Amino acid sequence: MNNGVTAFLQGRMGSRRLPGKTLMKIQGRSILERAICRLRASPAVDAVVVLTTRRKEDDAIAAESERLGVSYYRGPEDDVLARFHEAAEIFRPEIIIRATADNPLIEIGSIERIVTALRSFDLDYCMEKDLPYGAATEAVTASALAKTQAAAREQQHREHVTLYIKEHPGEFRVLLLDPPCAVRRPDFRVTVDTPEDFTAMERLLGRFSGTDTPLENYF
Repeated sequence: MNNGVTAFLQGRMGSRRLPGKTLMKIQGRSILERAICRLRASPAVDAVVVLTTRRKEDDAIAAESERLGVSYYRGPEDDVLARFHEAAEIFRPEIIIRATADNPLIEIGSIERIVTALRSFDLDYCMEKDLPYGAATEAVTASALAKTQAAAREQQHREHVTLYIKEHPGEFRVLLLDPPCAVRRPDFRVTVDTPEDFTAMERLLGRFSGTDTPLENYF
């Protein structure tokens, strides 16, 4: 299998602050489903793959992925970099979009902008800064990911997939873009990491439920 741009959506049930958050439902749809839908909505994304762990509790994520018709890969729990690398060896993307399954309002337009920049400037890594917290994704080439897998040794670099790249700019071609003014809101939080985040997201999405202009049109 070879997909030019593949979104790897990482998620697991074992969150310390909000266990099971990935499959918690807002307006009838799980956070995982909402994240998948956002990624699929980007014209730059050729495929979406859910990356979860081999733990028994994450059987539920695999089942939800199957229900939604999305491929998935199950790898190490704590060595997330290895999980990404192993998935890349199987799905063979040219470019990987890294996204997380606790972000139901991924900024769709940003994905195309960072992929375009990655290709236009022959980069290894690109993302937009100053988006709402939880709206951003990252674009990284498969070759840069493989280089990172071979070089990264410290625990924080194994747990946080792109941290090694960002901390070693001399080894990689890295660009952080300024997003359009309309979505430049670093003070705004759209992730679900705590019970308070979940309540806030329920209220936010509930305000747009049944309206002629869904919230998705604003991102």
